Amino acid sequence: MMLKVVARLVDYGGAPLQGKTIYFYASGDGSTWSPLTNAVTDSNGYASATYDANQKTWFKAEFRGDDKYEPASATAVWEPSAQPPPQPSPACSPLFKTGIEFLDRVLFCVGGYGVSVAVLIAAITLLILLISR
Repeated sequence: MMLKVVARLVDYGGAPLQGKTIYFYASGDGSTWSPLTNAVTDSNGYASATYDANQKTWFKAEFRGDDKYEPASATAVWEPSAQPPPQPSPACSPLFKTGIEFLDRVLFCVGGYGVSVAVLIAAITLLILLISR
């Protein structure tokens, strides 16, 4: 089944970051990652990749950082379902927001399945990095 994996990169204030390279990876076990492609964020901070999956698959989107912004990454998992997928929504938005700006800045969506996950692992890692500075 062809999936569209969408990542959104925003700054600490929630403004989208345009022209930033996002690297996409896939994994069958959640620990060994294979590169898919990379894409540059559009004016709304979105970048996407496609992947043909027929089994449980983990996805990772990674921004490697630059001279102005620190690195960030996000992961999500997709599992096949016996139910047909819902129609994709036109925009990717988080399932919930924490209210803490830097936790909400990394959004990761698996398009076409209505799955929207705020990736807390990446946000917690960023929090630890920021606190340790």
